[in-house]
Amino acid sequence: MQPFVFRSSVFALSAMAAAAALPAAPARADAAADFYRGKTLSVYVGVSPGGLYSTFAQLLGRHMAKHVPGAPTIIIQHMPGAGGTKAAAFVYNAGPKDGSAVITPNAGIDKRVVLKIGAPKYDPSKFHWLGGWGEAVNTLTVRSDAPVKTIEDAKTKIAVLGSLGKSSNTYMLPSLLNNLVGTKFKIVLGYRGGAPIRNAIEQGELHGWAGQWVGWKLAKPDWVRDGKLTHLVQMASKPSPELPGVPLLSSFARSDDERRIFEFVQTGISDRAFVAPPGVPKDRLAALRTAYMTTLADPDFVAAATKSSYTVDPVQGATIQKFVEESMAMSPALVDRMRRAMGLEQ
Repeated sequence: MQPFVFRSSVFALSAMAAAAALPAAPARADAAADFYRGKTLSVYVGVSPGGLYSTFAQLLGRHMAKHVPGAPTIIIQHMPGAGGTKAAAFVYNAGPKDGSAVITPNAGIDKRVVLKIGAPKYDPSKFHWLGGWGEAVNTLTVRSDAPVKTIEDAKTKIAVLGSLGKSSNTYMLPSLLNNLVGTKFKIVLGYRGGAPIRNAIEQGELHGWAGQWVGWKLAKPDWVRDGKLTHLVQMASKPSPELPGVPLLSSFARSDDERRIFEFVQTGISDRAFVAPPGVPKDRLAALRTAYMTTLADPDFVAAATKSSYTVDPVQGATIQKFVEESMAMSPALVDRMRRAMGLEQ
């Protein structure tokens, strides 16, 4: 499969000409420009072409090259497998550590390590989380004609939800609510993607599922417009302005431990990040961090992202890094309780 290649040679020439007329840049920026000039910057994606993460990476590649010192050629490299952990492990272990390889990781590559799902061969806290383009907001959503309208209803009535598998949020989130909040969701396993689940919901085979809010906006905008959906709970670090009145998962916590568990589960700031492996020189990390955040504020990029139905709400790398490091430091007892509640010990 051929990678997606994005060049910025015109910018490189104009930038070099402009540089001659300006005072000398700091040595660190000069060193990064010298490294990246004429080089290739590979951006790895842990999915096949198409879909949310691949499309966004290609959009990023078309606009970011001009903001990286030295204007390198950007190539999007797809490496699907193991829920995105194959690509993360490659960048962490086998990929170059000179700043020429980064990754826009799948959602949850950090949480899979905390929850001991599979055997990921990387330490999320040792990655350099350089920034993020927004937070993945997940919802537990049912048809508006489902027997439950609120989480309180779901404690006494049954709603049938579709799931991809036990290691997926589509299973773990409703299982968590069943075990800690007392809901009675019936979870049906075996669906092979969000589209089949949404089709089953449309056909009346299911009442709903736990998935990304953006999926509803992109796949069923008419359902969103016509009020055919009821969102029982939202999962994010802060309430989404697009989901007024929908409670955060953490609002159902009855103890400090439950609040810590719910905040870990609901926070999605690491799900749409731009990440470099350990070992990259500091000057190149700084250059990549600045280039990425500058791209997210670039009016041309924002216009293109908006046209493609992406909402860009930048998150600073330091904020993501802090969340990942704190998650990795959770006590084993709390992690074990969370695993049991999410159905991972069954």
